[in-house]
Amino acid sequence: MNEHPTSAPNEAAATANRPAVPALYKAFSVLDLVSREAGISFTAIRKTLDLPKSSAHQLIGALCCLGALQDGPEGGYVLGLKLSELGAIAASQRSIEQEAAPFLKGLAREVGMTCHLGVLEGHEAIYLAKVEADQDIRINSWVGKRLSLYRSSLGKVLLAWQPDAERERLLADIEWIRKTPKSLPDADAVREHLREVRARGWAVDDEEDLANIRCVAAPVFDRSGNAVAAISAVGTVLQIGPDDFPDLAKRVCAVADEISHALGRH
Repeated sequence: MNEHPTSAPNEAAATANRPAVPALYKAFSVLDLVSREAGISFTAIRKTLDLPKSSAHQLIGALCCLGALQDGPEGGYVLGLKLSELGAIAASQRSIEQEAAPFLKGLAREVGMTCHLGVLEGHEAIYLAKVEADQDIRINSWVGKRLSLYRSSLGKVLLAWQPDAERERLLADIEWIRKTPKSLPDADAVREHLREVRARGWAVDDEEDLANIRCVAAPVFDRSGNAVAAISAVGTVLQIGPDDFPDLAKRVCAVADEISHALGRH
């Protein structure tokens, strides 16, 4: 959990990196153009972006296959429904962050620890928000940090409440790295552990990702009952003893429930 962040790339670095994936930037240029000129024709796209005819065919064909573009009702191209779907998900995640902010701040003040909100992204968990308590001990984490699904408490929660098929797919793609002697070693151990997590409603990381760091996490549900996020409280072994887990989990679960209700869960 305490890996050092890499420096954020500046604009010059980002520009310098563009030639590595030119097709990606061209594809986004097409999407940006279509977003501003719905129904634009193939010829107009090609001429406006100064694309070779063959490249334009490949880009637009791929974007249509992915659902990012589709034929317009009156000809030309319009943005596809896949972008609408992704946009709704992105907006939902931002909404979770905004709704959770006051609750997360209150939890951090109450327990005197660093608290996070995270979601599942790809094969990892990722922090959307971090709130530090007013205390001398600082946890080296950051918004955007990616976490293991089986060594972090937040990752375990997100994994535990996945549908069975999706959880198995994620487990199949995990690279098993034992960062500490307490790290779970394989998929069978994780399956057994996640059954306990589901049964009690919360997860812990007891020095499984980093020595001397412990944390407790609980799921956040949307109005449909889907676990769309998780929150966690993180501290050192001096702040969280093994006997402290249940009491801390009770408070983390209560705040997770408050966030779930704010998202519309009854």
